Formats: sequence, C-alpha cells, structure tokens
Amino acid sequence: MFEKYDLTNKTDDRTFAKSIEPLQMRLGILQRALRDYKIPTIIVVEGWNASGITMVINELIQYLDPRGFSLFSIGSPSDEERARPLLWRFWTKIPEKGRIAIFARSWYSRALAENIVGIDWKKDLKRSISSINNFERQLSDDGAIILKFFLHISKDEQKRRLDMRELDPLTSWMITKGDWDFHNQYDSYVPIIEQIIEETDTQKIPWKIIEATDKNYTILTFYSTVIKALEKRFALADIQDKNNHKNEIIKPKKVEIKRKSSITNSFSKEEYQQKLVQYQDRVRDILYRLYKRKIPLIIVYEGWDAAGKGGNIMRFVRHMNPRGYDVVSISHPDQTELNHHYLWRFYTRFPRAGHMTIFDRSWYGRVLVERVEGFCTEYEWKRAYNEINEMEEHYIESGGGLIKFWLEISNEEQLKRFKQRKEDPLKQWKISDEDWRNRDKWDLYEAAVDEMLARTSTSIAPWTIVESDDKLFARLKTLKTVIHYCESLLK
Repeated sequence: MFEKYDLTNKTDDRTFAKSIEPLQMRLGILQRALRDYKIPTIIVVEGWNASGITMVINELIQYLDPRGFSLFSIGSPSDEERARPLLWRFWTKIPEKGRIAIFARSWYSRALAENIVGIDWKKDLKRSISSINNFERQLSDDGAIILKFFLHISKDEQKRRLDMRELDPLTSWMITKGDWDFHNQYDSYVPIIEQIIEETDTQKIPWKIIEATDKNYTILTFYSTVIKALEKRFALADIQDKNNHKNEIIKPKKVEIKRKSSITNSFSKEEYQQKLVQYQDRVRDILYRLYKRKIPLIIVYEGWDAAGKGGNIMRFVRHMNPRGYDVVSISHPDQTELNHHYLWRFYTRFPRAGHMTIFDRSWYGRVLVERVEGFCTEYEWKRAYNEINEMEEHYIESGGGLIKFWLEISNEEQLKRFKQRKEDPLKQWKISDEDWRNRDKWDLYEAAVDEMLARTSTSIAPWTIVESDDKLFARLKTLKTVIHYCESLLK
C-alpha cells in the first residue's frame, strides 16, 4: 500500500504562501459553524516517528479559537488507564457537540503498542481493530465528524530526522531508545500498519495518507483535506443525512426470552435470613478475590418501577468493603451528558480493575424510557441495540465481568406496591407522579422490554430474569447468580 505514494512530492514556498492563507481564514469560519450546528469533530493525526505530527497540529491550532478545541497527546497509558479497557481512555475524551478534539496519536498507536506482544498478538490486534471500527462508527452515526491522517515518510528520511534531532541540544531530549528501536524495525512494522489502515479505512471514515517528506506539501495537504471534509459535511442536506442513517441501522437478531414474575415455592423468613447471610459472606469473599486478580465487575439492575431494585442492592452490598464498589443511580442526563454520545456518561463510570460498579438503571434507558417517552429519535433507539452489544462485548473481551438483571413483577403487584408507598409516610418519597404516568403506558413499556431483552441477551452478556413478586426470593437469586458467575470468572 505505502509503495504507491510518491514521497518526492513538494510544494514551493511561493505556492505555499499563496494557498495557505485562504485556508487558514476558512478554518476559523468552519469552526464557528461547527459550534453553531453543534457538530462534534475528531481529528486523528498518526504517522511514523519524526514524520511531523506535532508540526501539522501546531499549524492547525494557530488558526482555531482555543476555547473551542482540546488537544490530546497520547502516550503510554497511566496506571488509571491501564486498569481500564483500551477504548475507555478515548471515550472519556470525545468532544462535546460543537467542539473539536485533536489527537496527536490515538487509539491506533495504543492498539499497535499494546497488542504487538505475546503469542496471540494477531488475534488481539484483530479484536482491537473490530472494536475501533465499532467505536468510530458509533460516533459517526451520532453526528460526529472523524478525520484520520497518517503522515508517511521513508525509513531513510526518518533516520535523517532522528539524527538531526539528536545533534540539536534543544531537541536531543526528545529522542529515546524506543524511537531508534522502532526505526530499526521499520520494515517489520510496515505490513502491520498497512493492515490496520486498510481494515479501518471505511467509506464514511476514510484515512488520508499524506506524503510527509516536504514540510510545505505536508501542511498544505493537511489543511486542504480538513477544509474539504468539513465543507462536505455542511453541504449535506439534513433530510439526506437522516435518510441515509435510516438505511444503515443494524438490529441484532432476536432471541427468545421468557419473563416470569412469580415462583411456585418461596422461602420462610428463617430460611431467607440464613441463606441471605451465607450468600452475602460468599459474595464478599469472592469480590476480594476479584480485587486481587484485578478483574473489574459491572452489575446492571433494570426492572419495572417498584420491582425492588433498591432493596435488592442494599442487601447485596451490606457485607462488602465500601472502598471496593460504587453504586451509580442513573436518572435524567444533565446538559454536559446530553452534549456527548449517550454512552459517554456510562463509560466514564466504568470500574477500574479489581473494583465493582452497580448500575441502578443503565444504558438500557435508551431503548426503554427514552424510546417510550420520545426523549430520543426512532433512529437513535433502534441503532442502540447494536451499539450496546458492541460496548458490552468490548468490555468483557478486555477482561471485565458483566451481569445483567431484569427484575420482573406483575402489573397487579406493581399497583399493590404503588398504593403501599402512597399510604406509608416513610415510603412516600419513593413514589412520584412520573411513576403513575409510566404505569399508564404499561403496554408500551412491555413491548420495549420484550425487544430489549430479545436483542441484547447475547451469549457473552445474557440477561438474568429475576422473578420479583417475591422480594425475598429475588434478593437471594441475584446473590446466588453473582456467586456462580464470579466463580466462573475466577477459574
């Protein structure tokens, strides 16, 4: 692939000076338009060491309003980032609507650096490439512009630049043994980098390879490509954009999931108390083992209003070390969260290695309350099934554990509990007008629940239906499920 690019391309100073100024002025206009139209933009600049990544970014940002962009220089992960999946550190950095995020190296460099190790590096790299394609597609489907550049120079040119930097007292500190090691393996890395580029070069999010031998040519090509891409985005009619999206929705196949709210046999209170303490102690011990093995765990609680999620979670964590877990209660997103892709606020709350996060409601709100109440478009909730499955798959394949509970109660049991809450002064805070309004839409929610379970119960992340008309049984079932799941993780 690289052999077809002409590394002798040059632009003389006169042509450069004449061409660059209008582009610089145009860039400022387009940045303001991105802000006004609330379009998030991501610019990724990759390339060989010493190819000019810092140079082209520096040229670009001089003509951007600094209040409207963020620059991320991506190097080796911090301890916090090492304790998370590969894409976590990038999900947390995606720009708000109307802002620009510029990545001086990105998920591509990290996938290369962190996967080219071990016996199964080809398999690991393939998995990372798949996750990256999903990540970029999800952001693009949500309206983000993603521009990707690779600055290409020859091995001889790279050596010349490394030598020059080493001889200059002002830049010698920049050159490390790792730079030379990478240079010495230049030929070995060519086919790997070509593979990554080819497998992530999509119609909607293509790569732009820039022959970066000549400074003027590199900067001018970079600028021209950015301007053309942004102008193309604004040239698309809104109606065309929406119609294109509708044709691209991929919904996972349905699997049959049966919901049941009641059980045949229950526990006596004495049996319940005995098993509860026994299970709580076992869960506490298992979580210590997960901590030692640095395995993160997510537990998702979804279910009908008044199904008992709060009481279930209280019993679940009662014997645990509070420093080892977080309980995240999900409600309406705030403005900052609304300005990001809807999955952003969940990625930011994912547990680090060895810790547990319990979600009291979760990302499934997109295909439940947001769908039924019209808080998102049909296109947005229909595409969410696949996005959720991809997110969960990436998290699990990165070494995390995930348990998903749906707490099922009957319509009659919900009404009974609503009335109890209304009449009990100590529980009145649990019931609101919104709960009654949601109850009036029971049939709509039931259809949404059925489709959610059918499309997102996967082999790698299945749903567990918890029969919750009997609260005591429900609490024990969730504890027992966690015990069995975590013991399988620890094998």
